[in-house]
Order: sequence, then structure tokens, then C-alpha cells
Amino acid sequence: MTTLTPRNTRQLVKRHTSARSATVLGTVVAIAFGLTGASVAPARASGETGSTTTTSTLPTVFPAPQEMHASGDQVPLSGKVLIVTGDNPDASTVALVSRIVTAAGGNPVVSRTATGGGKRIYLGTVANNPAIDDAVDGLGAKNATGLKADGYVLASGRYDGYPTVALNGVDQRGTYYAAQTLRQLITHKVVPGVSIRDWPLMSIRGAIEGFYGIPWSHQARLDQMAFYGEHKMNTYIYTPKDDQLLRAKWRTPYSGAALDRMKELVKTANDIHVDFTFALSPGNDICYSSDADLKATEAKFDQLRSLGVRSFYIALDDIPLSFHCAADKAKYPDNGDWHWLADAQADYLNRINQDYIKPNGLAPLQTVPTNYNGSGPDPYKAEFGTRLDDDVLVQWTGEGVFSDTITAASVQRASTSYNTDHLYIWDNFPVNDGKRGRLFLNPLTGRAPDLYKYIDGITSNPMIEPYASMPALANYGDYTWNGPKYDANASMSAVLDELAGPDQGTRTALRTFADLNQEWPYRASTQKAPALSKDIAAFWQARSGGSSGATPALDQRLAAIVALPRTLAGMAQPGFARDAAPWVNAAAKWATALQHEIAMLTALDAGDGSTATREYFAAQDAVADAKKPTVPDQGSNGEPEPNQIVPSVGDGAFEAFTTKANNEFISWLGAKPIDTKGYSSTPSSSMGTYSSYGVSKMTDNDPSSYYWSNAAPSVGSNVQVDLGATQQVGSVVVRQSDSDSQTGDMIYHAALDYSTDGEHWTTAAEFDTKPVVRYTFDTPVQARYVRLRATALNPGGKWVKIRDFAVSATSPVSSNLPAANGSGAADAFDADLGTAYQAGSKPVEGSFLARTYADPVSLQQVSVVGTGAGELQVQHDGTWTTIGALAGVRHTRQVTSTRPGR
Repeated sequence: MTTLTPRNTRQLVKRHTSARSATVLGTVVAIAFGLTGASVAPARASGETGSTTTTSTLPTVFPAPQEMHASGDQVPLSGKVLIVTGDNPDASTVALVSRIVTAAGGNPVVSRTATGGGKRIYLGTVANNPAIDDAVDGLGAKNATGLKADGYVLASGRYDGYPTVALNGVDQRGTYYAAQTLRQLITHKVVPGVSIRDWPLMSIRGAIEGFYGIPWSHQARLDQMAFYGEHKMNTYIYTPKDDQLLRAKWRTPYSGAALDRMKELVKTANDIHVDFTFALSPGNDICYSSDADLKATEAKFDQLRSLGVRSFYIALDDIPLSFHCAADKAKYPDNGDWHWLADAQADYLNRINQDYIKPNGLAPLQTVPTNYNGSGPDPYKAEFGTRLDDDVLVQWTGEGVFSDTITAASVQRASTSYNTDHLYIWDNFPVNDGKRGRLFLNPLTGRAPDLYKYIDGITSNPMIEPYASMPALANYGDYTWNGPKYDANASMSAVLDELAGPDQGTRTALRTFADLNQEWPYRASTQKAPALSKDIAAFWQARSGGSSGATPALDQRLAAIVALPRTLAGMAQPGFARDAAPWVNAAAKWATALQHEIAMLTALDAGDGSTATREYFAAQDAVADAKKPTVPDQGSNGEPEPNQIVPSVGDGAFEAFTTKANNEFISWLGAKPIDTKGYSSTPSSSMGTYSSYGVSKMTDNDPSSYYWSNAAPSVGSNVQVDLGATQQVGSVVVRQSDSDSQTGDMIYHAALDYSTDGEHWTTAAEFDTKPVVRYTFDTPVQARYVRLRATALNPGGKWVKIRDFAVSATSPVSSNLPAANGSGAADAFDADLGTAYQAGSKPVEGSFLARTYADPVSLQQVSVVGTGAGELQVQHDGTWTTIGALAGVRHTRQVTSTRPGR
């Protein structure tokens, strides 16, 4: 037995607030007193695009044009530049071209006709600017007549004796896109001689704000519209799940500030040629056959139409599989084939289509059905598609809710199953509402280059963080415009440079950060922080070869990651830096931890235990900081709440390095965990179960499987285990969420209770935001039932996942000093330096923390890792012997006799 007599109570209790641990195994006793980038590929050089070869001297354009080649003379934009618009020009395009000329050092002069000398830029359609036909012809090109919607022709050279650029769209949006291409072509204030003939392969290209969680801010939406216009995306679908006026209060019109914001948003979208689609979600309480609800739908649409909305959508996803009124039940009887739901929904949509959409000359009605994934046939899909009007557009998410790949065969099969010629994709990438602690900065991949032949288009469901979603959205812009020429790495590299700005240091820093967010968990094979992982692998390889110091590559990368909060502060798109700040700061703290761990390993190699321990605890402090919840989330009252979610960054590479380094330290200590006996038990839950994720998975000894509730917990909701009989209980471990280190679906505010009869309960401890609930009793208790109970509502209405619920018998550890809430005496001997015994009250003379061996053992040495003050003792034949003193130690080793002791 070992006895601790504290000498400095204040230091003992308050010096360290983060967890510390000590361990025991075999002949070694350890007692702890914790009482208080590689870059994404660069943009490609212009090569073959479409059917025409591009010379390498031309700048790269995104999305890749269908046809582009060098032709004619360069056009400098200095001095006076006449912008020839014709009659009824598009104001947004004229303003854009004027800004482009000004940025290139020129003086833009807008005129309806080509009068006077100087450089000239003709713009418009043949219909509104007939002069452009001659200009395009004079530049050796063919005008845009006959191209697909949104197509354009851009030609430059000399025409009529003047340096000339022609921006000829098949429609106004095409002309606007021609101007966006012009913006990319300018190098050193000069437009190269070029001929481009371009058009999109998909007619729908853009985003659907359809996630759960904090809706985007008004300013973020305005900035998104501008971004879509720049990247030739023509669609924005407004349907944030947490807008009450779309779902819970869908019949209520917009008013006040909300109406003013909607008006500005719609106008901005229309001005820059983005189709604003308003998507209503009435399925939670609608009566499909009700005339009143039909009129309520049309009234809501009318309000938005008065603001300029020309595109409407009914979202039927994620709703109860039941009717909400007697009239529907009578009209559509349930015959067990799901036709009842499909018929009711299709009839409702057809009435909107026939009575409202077509009479008002609006764009085709759009919808997402209740069964929105999988390409195979089923009764709902077939009936829904057969009964639905042929011109209604139907969205689909792929083979799964999240689709790793989408193939042409899958799309064709789905079109047949839904019986529609107007299928298009709701692509759940890079959305993170199911993984709110993550950012997904990996490029869009896995979409077949020829999907454009079989679908109308794709809308991306972005992340809760709007500006951090921009890299993936730019990928969608490039892919949906020209899938066969889409280069995922080149597209990602280009948008990262755009967001970073011209400074090369900022660009490098952004690539370094993007490398830390590459794992997309919904695909079978994925990269995990590839550049960081490569440098870490080189470090361990060098270490295995006898090198004790860090490799220069890892040293440099960790230093760059530590500096990210500073180097990303000057990004051209400051919104990205704001969105990513929790992850950037966490990455810097993780990198700091790894720097300390490398120093720890170096000290171990040198036999310097004191330095190694100091560096170990410095690393632990940095890790603890990195694991603090700093990501905001939607509160139970519908309002955002700060610091709710732990940011996960590094794709697990940081954690893996820390585990491996710590294991070396633990091995040096000679520490091993105490074996404890886990009881078999019967699990249960007061909450429902989602799909096949049943309660039995809580106690199957497989943390990769889990119980998943089908709703957020109420106060008092619980998960519980029954040990079958009253047992002696020494420790409890409940693993929640998707991993030990990430928040997600879990009980955020929890109490751990135990009972002998299931009626009278004692609370052992309370926990906040702990993916792993771990508790050891200082003195074992008697219990048959153990439960984890919600004491408050979850943020953002999150559900609950329980991966493992284990209850174990007592261990040979004791203390007469109660532990602080959430720790226990056994934490000092669990061989986990991330846990610690922490005193819960002021120590007094005679306070002790002890481990008893079942049989006498020979103790060669005793190691203490942590902080504390007192005496270190061993017992032999009933006699206590002091072998050393503890005085605020971080680490000490005491050598003792080899006589057997207990």
C-alpha cells in the first residue's frame, strides 16, 4: 500500500486542472496525482479543351471551355476602352465589364454604339446588340446563335481597325458568363488573342441550402450569390431545415426584417443571373387533399413571386411516413404498397403544377420525394413517378443519402425507377450536418464525366459553414459545366488560390490547412491528411532507423500549422478564415502538441526522464486545448449557441501520432492497466431506435457498432444496463458519438446514476459534452442498474449514439479522499496518461491513494507522474516503509528493495 500525506494543499488541488494519470502494472508501480501543405495539385496549363486545341500561352479558364484556341492580336486594356452595349443592355454585365476594365488600368466608357476611337468591347446578344454579329464575324468567329442556354462566344483581336473584344451570349446570362471568362483571361492588363465557343453541359448547376443546423447569415447568402455568378452556377435553392417559415410554420408569410432580407436576396440573385428557387417543406403536417392547404401553398408562393421568384419547389424529404388528416386517410387507403403516400403527394404536386405554376408562366415545378435515394425500383418510386406530371423535376441523392460515386448506369436505372425524364441530383457533399465537428475540403470526385447525358443537373448541399463550402462549390461549377474536362485537383487548386488571394505565403498556408481536412467518411477509400501523414510516416521511419530527432519535413509542416491562425488571417476571402477559425486554431494546438511529443521522445532517447515528462504534460495541455468545444451549433431554442462542438481536424493523423508517442512514454514507465472484470448486461433505452441500430449494440463489445436513437433526448431520457442481479460496481465507461474524441449524436448534459431496484436512484457524477463518459468509484457500490440520463436538452436537436456501455467490478485500488467529479482512484492506475485521479476535497493528514496486489510482488522501482505532495510508501509484512517524498512532482522514480511487497 502507498500512503500520501499532502504538504502543499493549494498546489495539490489547483495547480493542474487538466487530467493527469499514473499507472501500475507487474513489478512497476506508477502513481499519479493530477489534483488540480503538401499542396493540392496546381492549376493545369491550358491544353486540349473541347474539340479545339488551346495553345499553352493562354491562361487557364474555369470551368474549362468547350472550345478555346489562340486567335488574333492581344488587346491591351489601358487608356480609354469603349464598352458597346447596344439597346437594352444587361446592367450587371455592363457593370462587371466596367470593373474588369478599371482593374486592368483602363478607363471604361459605356456607349450604345461604336463611336470614336480606342479599344472596344462589344457585349450582348445578337437580338439586343446587332453590331456584335459583325464584330464577332470580323474577329474570325461565329456568333452564339444556336448554342445551348447560358452559352457564349468570346473573341478578341482587331476589328474595324481597333483592338476589340466581343462578348456574345446566346442569352443575357451567357453574356454575363462571357464577361466572367474575360476576367480570367487578363494577364498583365492584356487580353490575349483568343476565340472561345462555350456552353454548359448541364442546365442546372448550383447549390441547395438544405442542411440541418445554423442557417447561413443574410450576408453569407449574398456573398454566395456573387460566388455562383463568378463560377457560372445558375441555381440556388433556398430550403434551410431550420427556417421555421419553411417547415414548422410553412403557412405563415414572411414579414418585417425577414421579408426585407428575402427581397434583397432574390433581387441580388436575379441581378447576377442566379435562379432563386424557393423550396417549401410542408410535409410534417400537411393535409394533401385539403383545398385550404393548397391555397396556403399558393399564397406562400405568391408572396415570393411578388419579390421576383420564378422557380418553386416542394420538398418532401425527412417527413413522417403517415397522414395528418382524416380526409387523406379516407381518400388514399393504405393497402400495404406505399401507393397511398405516393398518390397523395403526386396529386398535391400536380394541382400546384396545373393550377399555379403553368398559369403564371413559371419555371418547371421541382420536388424531392420522400424516398429520395437508391436506384432500384420499389412501389413508392414507381407510383410516384407514374402519377406525377411529366414536366415536374425530381431530385435524387444517388445510391445512398451520401453517395461515394454516381455512375451513368445508376442514374439511368434511377430514372427508370422514378419513371421520369427530369431527374437531377441533390448531392450531399460537402454537407456536414451529420458530422458538425468536421470541415470537408477534399475535392469533388466520383461523379462520372458523362452524367450530363442522363440528368438535368446537380445541386450541392453545402456545409453549415458557407465560406468554407466555397472550394467544393467551385468544383461543382467546373464539373457541371464541362464534366469530361473536369480536373478535380486543378479545380480545387484554382479555387484555393482565389480564396487565399495573390500572396504566395497565404496560398501555401491554405493548402497546408486544406490537407488537414481531406477525409470524407462516406466513401470506402479516402485520403487522410495526405501531406501531413506522409511527413509523419517519414518521421517514424527515421526513428525506427535510429534517428531520435524530427525529420526536417515534419518540423517545417508542424511549424506552418502552428502559424496558421496568423498566416490565414489575410485571406482574400475573410469569410473562409472566420468559418474555419475553430479548426485552424485546433490544428495549431494539435501541431504544438506534436512538437512537444517529439521533444519528449528525444528526451527519452537521451535518458532525460524529467524533460520527457515535462514535454509530455505540455503536449497533454495542448491536446486538451485542441479538444475544447469551439464550434457553434443550433441551440434547443433555435438560436445559435457558441462553443458546442469539438472541431475535428487532421483526419486522425494528430491523434494517431499522439497515441504512438504516448505509448513510448508509457512503455518507458513500464505501466500497464489493471485488469478489471466487465459484467454481462441487458441494455435498454427510453428513446426510440433509428432503423436497425438497436439497443443490443450498446453491449456487444464492438465499439464500431452502435445504438442510435430516432430523436433527440428529452430531459430524463436515458440509456440503461441491467446486470441481472445486484453486483459490486467499481467503474463505468459509456462511449458515445462516433469516436472517443469527437462530439456528435450523444447525450451532451448527462448524469450517471445507479440503483439496486430500478426505482430508487443515486447520482454518481454529472458530465458535460463528453463523448466518453468514464467514472470510477473510490469505494465500490452495490448496483443492479446503471444508466446515463439526460439532464438538459441537446444543442441543435441532436440524437444519441451509444457505441459501448460497460460496467466493471471493483479494482484493487482505494482512497479515503473522495475524487473530484468525473474521476476516481482507479484512474491513477489505468495506464492511460490522459486520465487521472483528482482530489475532490482538501487532503488532510493520513489521506491516501493505494493499490493492493493480490500476491506479493518484487518492486524494482516506483514511478509517480503528476503533481502532488506527500510520502511514497510500500508495505511488507504489515510494516509500512517510506521510500521517498513527493513535493509537487511532475515525475519521479524511487528505487526500493527487491523484497516482495504489497
